[in-house]
Amino acid sequence: MDRLNEFRRCNPRIFDGEKVDHWIVEKWLMHMEKLFHDTFVEERDRVWLATHHLDGEAYYWWLDIQDNPDTDLSAITWRRFKELLMSKYFPESVKRQMEKDLRGLCQGDRTVAEFEQEFSRLLHCVPFVVRDDMDKVRIFKRGLRPSIFRFVQSSNLQTYRDVVNRALIVESGAADVQERREGLDKGKGKRPAAEGAS
Repeated sequence: MDRLNEFRRCNPRIFDGEKVDHWIVEKWLMHMEKLFHDTFVEERDRVWLATHHLDGEAYYWWLDIQDNPDTDLSAITWRRFKELLMSKYFPESVKRQMEKDLRGLCQGDRTVAEFEQEFSRLLHCVPFVVRDDMDKVRIFKRGLRPSIFRFVQSSNLQTYRDVVNRALIVESGAADVQERREGLDKGKGKRPAAEGAS
């Protein structure tokens, strides 16, 4: 009980499982893992501590698992607990939709940084979509705005990080060119007035 009280002093979040989407589950699990790391919680105590921070529907879900005569509670490691929780609150239908969203993701009006953030967020939830770094590069490049894609594609970069960095550079260069054009356009509009005054 001392371990539980000590852990509770860190104010771990409660997960209630109500009106929840997969992002809330992910955030809760990441929060718990961070606390486990920060407070040096051993593997054998993680499920026990985490389940003390379930409430509502999520707590009933855990009771159902415990009450199932086929369940060997001693075999439920932290990894297995996460799998069970995710299968409950992050079903295959949602994963398939996210896979579709990732494959069809386009930069649109977003900056490269915003696009990369959304790409990474989706990829974190469906990592099985990419086989390796080259596959990740291919899917990311395909979603870039055509004006940026052309420059990135011609660079023949091999790593995801290099492609993202090149896209950021291309985007900032395009922004600089746009600013100069706008400055020139404004300057052109002022010159005739200045010439007429002399």
